[in-house]
Amino acid sequence: MSARKPSDRRETAKQQLVRILDEDTIDLHFVSALAGDYAMSAAEQNKLTRLKKRRGKNLYSDLLFVLSHQYLPAEQSERIWDRILEHKARISAALGRNVGIAVAALDFLSNIVHQLDSPVLITEAKMSIVADVALRDGLTGLYDRSTFLSKLRDEIRRYERYGNEVSLIMLDIDDFKQINDKYGHQRGDWALLKLSRILQSQIRDVDIGARYGGEEFAIILPQTRDDEAVSLAERVRQHVEEECANDLKMTISLGVATCPKDAQTVHDLVQQADKALYQSKTTGKNQVTKREGQTEG
Repeated sequence: MSARKPSDRRETAKQQLVRILDEDTIDLHFVSALAGDYAMSAAEQNKLTRLKKRRGKNLYSDLLFVLSHQYLPAEQSERIWDRILEHKARISAALGRNVGIAVAALDFLSNIVHQLDSPVLITEAKMSIVADVALRDGLTGLYDRSTFLSKLRDEIRRYERYGNEVSLIMLDIDDFKQINDKYGHQRGDWALLKLSRILQSQIRDVDIGARYGGEEFAIILPQTRDDEAVSLAERVRQHVEEECANDLKMTISLGVATCPKDAQTVHDLVQQADKALYQSKTTGKNQVTKREGQTEG
């Protein structure tokens, strides 16, 4: 078996971090219930069924990640999980009380198999913060492209499961190359940061803003109709035009598409929103275009 490339390991870590923020997040209470420390609720039983179907044996890697904050291969993780449960049973019997899966895992991984060089328990809140920072673009603070695609996949799954509409806005800065050429790349970075702050000020807490690449951005709008998405896009466009009128005179073009009306897969939804954005760019810029080709602004 060939060794994993560093890029493969980084992508595995990224996928793991994305799952921390997923709707089926595996927290310590869930792991403890699975290990027999608590009785599993009906919701947790359903969650376990979904996770087994989605993750297969990778579920064991997820369980150990919660306990050790290290990612281990699936086959190795399954064996270690079974041995931790056996270790937990032995310690509990010797002490005459249930020691809990977290204590048993920490003792087993650090003292028995020496899997942890510097064992440390990280709180759920801190782990979520670490994950959230790792998933964001370094300049703008918005989610990066791979995280955006993962979260859009989650929203498409919600549509498939519950029938919830989801809209997507793709946008980019008009004539961004001219800004860089005229004012320099430092001012170009300022323009990107300025736009990201405007986006963050205008979207809802449930919306997901991302830097798609270069000067192109994206906004995922869960449970949002196309007309509502167009209204938000127009509001963002106006704020950018007004707030940058005295500095750079920056404007943006935007495209809107909605699932299931315009597309029902991640690829197709991005493609349709991108086509609408392209139409905005080629028919005058500084405007919003719906997927059907009608424009606002």
